[in-house]
Amino acid sequence: MYRIAVAALVLAATGCATMGGGGSREGNATVAGVVSLPQSGMKNDGACDQLKVVVSSPSTPADALGRAMLKPSRNGRCSFTVSGLPSEMDLQVGLAVDSGLKCESGATPTITPAPSAVKMKSYGTANRDFTLSCGA
Repeated sequence: MYRIAVAALVLAATGCATMGGGGSREGNATVAGVVSLPQSGMKNDGACDQLKVVVSSPSTPADALGRAMLKPSRNGRCSFTVSGLPSEMDLQVGLAVDSGLKCESGATPTITPAPSAVKMKSYGTANRDFTLSCGA
Protein backbone atom coordinates (compact mmCIF):
# COMPACT_ATOMS: atom_id res chain seq x y z
CA MET A 1 0.00 0.00 0.00
CA TYR A 2 2.86 2.33 0.88
CA ARG A 3 4.53 1.72 -2.50
CA ILE A 4 1.32 2.59 -4.35
CA ALA A 5 0.97 5.83 -2.41
CA VAL A 6 4.59 6.79 -3.11
CA ALA A 7 4.22 5.92 -6.80
CA ALA A 8 1.04 8.03 -7.04
CA LEU A 9 2.78 10.95 -5.33
CA VAL A 10 5.78 10.77 -7.69
CA LEU A 11 3.47 10.55 -10.70
CA ALA A 12 1.43 13.53 -9.52
CA ALA A 13 4.56 15.60 -8.84
CA THR A 14 5.96 14.76 -12.27
CA GLY A 15 2.69 15.71 -13.93
CA CYS A 16 2.55 19.04 -12.08
CA ALA A 17 6.13 19.83 -12.96
CA THR A 18 5.57 19.28 -16.67
CA MET A 19 2.19 21.00 -17.09
CA GLY A 20 1.64 24.70 -17.85
CA GLY A 21 4.21 27.08 -19.22
CA GLY A 22 4.76 26.32 -22.87
CA GLY A 23 4.16 29.86 -24.09
CA SER A 24 1.22 30.62 -21.83
CA ARG A 25 0.46 34.32 -21.65
CA GLU A 26 -1.09 34.14 -18.20
CA GLY A 27 0.64 35.66 -15.25
CA ASN A 28 0.13 36.89 -11.74
CA ALA A 29 -0.66 40.60 -12.17
CA THR A 30 -4.11 42.22 -11.75
CA VAL A 31 -5.94 45.36 -12.89
CA ALA A 32 -8.91 46.49 -10.77
CA GLY A 33 -11.20 49.48 -10.56
CA VAL A 34 -14.67 50.89 -11.02
CA VAL A 35 -16.80 52.22 -13.86
CA SER A 36 -18.99 55.15 -12.80
CA LEU A 37 -22.31 55.22 -14.65
CA PRO A 38 -24.18 58.44 -15.48
CA GLN A 39 -26.53 59.67 -12.75
CA SER A 40 -29.04 60.70 -15.42
CA GLY A 41 -29.53 60.34 -19.15
CA MET A 42 -29.11 56.56 -19.26
CA LYS A 43 -31.03 53.58 -17.94
CA ASN A 44 -28.48 51.89 -15.65
CA ASP A 45 -30.35 48.61 -15.11
CA GLY A 46 -28.14 45.88 -16.57
CA ALA A 47 -25.52 48.38 -17.76
CA CYS A 48 -22.67 46.46 -16.12
CA ASP A 49 -23.52 43.42 -18.25
CA GLN A 50 -22.93 45.51 -21.38
CA LEU A 51 -19.44 46.69 -20.45
CA LYS A 52 -16.11 44.97 -21.00
CA VAL A 53 -12.72 45.94 -19.58
CA VAL A 54 -10.03 45.02 -22.10
CA VAL A 55 -6.41 44.57 -21.05
CA SER A 56 -4.13 43.88 -24.00
CA SER A 57 -0.71 44.35 -25.47
CA PRO A 58 -0.47 47.78 -27.17
CA SER A 59 0.61 46.03 -30.37
CA THR A 60 -2.53 43.83 -30.42
CA PRO A 61 -5.33 45.84 -28.73
CA ALA A 62 -8.09 43.45 -29.87
CA ASP A 63 -6.43 40.45 -28.15
CA ALA A 64 -7.77 40.62 -24.57
CA LEU A 65 -5.58 39.07 -21.87
CA GLY A 66 -6.42 37.71 -18.44
CA ARG A 67 -9.69 36.73 -16.80
CA ALA A 68 -12.13 39.63 -16.53
CA MET A 69 -14.92 39.93 -13.97
CA LEU A 70 -17.29 42.91 -13.92
CA LYS A 71 -20.27 43.21 -11.57
CA PRO A 72 -22.72 45.83 -10.31
CA SER A 73 -21.55 47.80 -7.29
CA ARG A 74 -23.02 50.53 -5.09
CA ASN A 75 -23.99 54.08 -6.04
CA GLY A 76 -24.34 53.57 -9.81
CA ARG A 77 -21.00 51.90 -10.35
CA CYS A 78 -19.62 48.64 -11.70
CA SER A 79 -16.56 47.01 -10.09
CA PHE A 80 -14.08 45.08 -12.20
CA THR A 81 -11.05 42.86 -11.81
CA VAL A 82 -8.88 41.45 -14.58
CA SER A 83 -6.53 38.81 -13.16
CA GLY A 84 -3.98 36.40 -14.58
CA LEU A 85 -2.16 39.14 -16.51
CA PRO A 86 1.43 38.82 -17.66
CA SER A 87 3.86 40.75 -15.50
CA GLU A 88 6.96 42.77 -16.33
CA MET A 89 5.48 44.09 -19.57
CA ASP A 90 3.58 47.12 -20.83
CA LEU A 91 -0.15 46.60 -21.21
CA GLN A 92 -3.04 48.77 -22.36
CA VAL A 93 -6.23 49.08 -20.27
CA GLY A 94 -9.47 50.22 -21.88
CA LEU A 95 -13.25 49.98 -21.59
CA ALA A 96 -15.60 48.79 -24.35
CA VAL A 97 -19.36 49.36 -24.47
CA ASP A 98 -21.76 46.96 -26.22
CA SER A 99 -23.77 48.49 -29.02
CA GLY A 100 -27.00 47.97 -27.04
CA LEU A 101 -26.02 50.37 -24.25
CA LYS A 102 -27.32 53.79 -25.22
CA CYS A 103 -28.05 57.14 -23.63
CA GLU A 104 -31.68 58.28 -23.53
CA SER A 105 -30.86 60.48 -26.53
CA GLY A 106 -29.89 57.37 -28.52
CA ALA A 107 -26.18 58.23 -28.51
CA THR A 108 -23.45 55.89 -27.31
CA PRO A 109 -22.10 56.89 -23.87
CA THR A 110 -18.75 58.68 -23.79
CA ILE A 111 -15.92 56.84 -22.01
CA THR A 112 -13.23 58.68 -20.08
CA PRO A 113 -10.32 58.25 -19.88
CA ALA A 114 -9.18 56.77 -23.19
CA PRO A 115 -7.25 53.48 -23.08
CA SER A 116 -3.98 53.98 -21.22
CA ALA A 117 -0.71 52.11 -20.75
CA VAL A 118 0.36 50.46 -17.53
CA LYS A 119 3.56 48.57 -16.65
CA MET A 120 2.61 45.50 -14.64
CA LYS A 121 4.91 44.29 -11.89
CA SER A 122 5.09 40.70 -10.72
CA TYR A 123 2.19 40.05 -8.32
CA GLY A 124 1.21 43.72 -8.68
CA THR A 125 -2.20 45.35 -8.94
CA ALA A 126 -2.86 48.45 -11.01
CA ASN A 127 -5.97 50.56 -10.36
CA ARG A 128 -7.88 52.14 -13.24
CA ASP A 129 -11.25 53.87 -13.04
CA PHE A 130 -13.54 54.82 -15.93
CA THR A 131 -16.55 57.13 -16.25
CA LEU A 132 -19.45 56.84 -18.66
CA SER A 133 -21.33 60.03 -19.48
CA CYS A 134 -24.34 61.02 -21.56
CA GLY A 135 -24.64 64.52 -22.93
CA ALA A 136 -22.52 67.59 -22.38
